[in-house]
Amino acid sequence: MTANVEITKFNPRPRKNWHKRGIYKPLYFFEELLKRAIFDCRSCGQCILSTTGFVCPMRCPKTLRNGQCGGSYDGYCEVDKSKRCVWVEIFESAADLDRIEMLKKFQPPIDHRLEETSAIVNWVDGRIEGMHLAIPNKGPSLVQLINIAINIVIVRIRKFLQAPKYWQKQESHYLDY
Repeated sequence: MTANVEITKFNPRPRKNWHKRGIYKPLYFFEELLKRAIFDCRSCGQCILSTTGFVCPMRCPKTLRNGQCGGSYDGYCEVDKSKRCVWVEIFESAADLDRIEMLKKFQPPIDHRLEETSAIVNWVDGRIEGMHLAIPNKGPSLVQLINIAINIVIVRIRKFLQAPKYWQKQESHYLDY
């Protein structure tokens, strides 16, 4: 006795008719363009940049979203010893923004069906939890956003000046077998 199970294909298109208005594709294009340039985003479609101090945790070779693996040594990754541990960067950035308590929040595992989709549209459609730009009881939202913008500019300038250490787009640790 076998049961027929119908498997439906996941459709990441927006539910609120954004794709019919011609907004989805340009929104995704500009979102990814900015996030890749500013945050070195990996397009997971489930953005938690605001929770992780505006450092993309998907840059971690192990794609850990809830904290470091414990294998880093002296702040450098155990997989690629020439790169700083992403989670060390996340903790430094979160401390600069006074957002350490945000790192205590459990992040659900990655839903790989949402990769290469717009995180903003996924958030609006309720597929992912909200992006926490302003934290309640931490002062006015505008002041928090200004602090975030200043911190992002400082971090980007620092990373630009130390380019070989940070901007290694070729993830060689996936190729070494």
